[in-house]
Amino acid sequence: MFSDFADKNSDKGESILDKIEKDALMGELTDIDNKLSVLQGKLTNNDMKQYELITGVVDYQKNHIDNSLFTLDKVLQLTKSADDDVYTLLAYLFKGLGYLSQNHIDRAQYYFQMISDALKESTDIQNANELEVLFVCKTLANSYNSMKLYKKAYQFSRCGLNYAQEKHISYFLDELNYGAALAVKGKDDKSEEYEDYLNLAYYLAKANHNEELLTVINH
Repeated sequence: MFSDFADKNSDKGESILDKIEKDALMGELTDIDNKLSVLQGKLTNNDMKQYELITGVVDYQKNHIDNSLFTLDKVLQLTKSADDDVYTLLAYLFKGLGYLSQNHIDRAQYYFQMISDALKESTDIQNANELEVLFVCKTLANSYNSMKLYKKAYQFSRCGLNYAQEKHISYFLDELNYGAALAVKGKDDKSEEYEDYLNLAYYLAKANHNEELLTVINH
């Protein structure tokens, strides 16, 4: 059975599941449960990994961490933990975030490292869209900064910025620049770089009306 719920290459452009996934990643959860329930019973086996991923992300966003971790394990069963599958990487990411929120730093690092290893060769993941790649980069940068692993934070900020430049896209540029700024903050030889990243983050956040980031920068 052909499904256009998750066909990224369909003529309709972004699929229904892609749109819901984007909302989930952005933390825009209004009506998301209803949108998901409408799809139940209409999805192919191939759609299920994306559907379960979204469910796991939504649970994480709602702070239902144990439910999220359980669902993300289902995603990994469906992807067979293939590291060239974006849903594997997103499952690792949100498992890491879940463990980080529970202060299980070692476990979080383990899952973040799995993503790092997978992306070492290339950020071109066959079934990933650009938003997903940049979301992974900026989230890892933020997470590594929060763990005071600044070298890794800088690496993923730059990875995201380079990818965005290469693909001519602007998702999360404010946050990626802020991540880079935080990663080099306080380093004597990087003071100019810090100012550049911070200023860029500020102006981009202003342009994007990213009030949350502006509050952090102005704090």
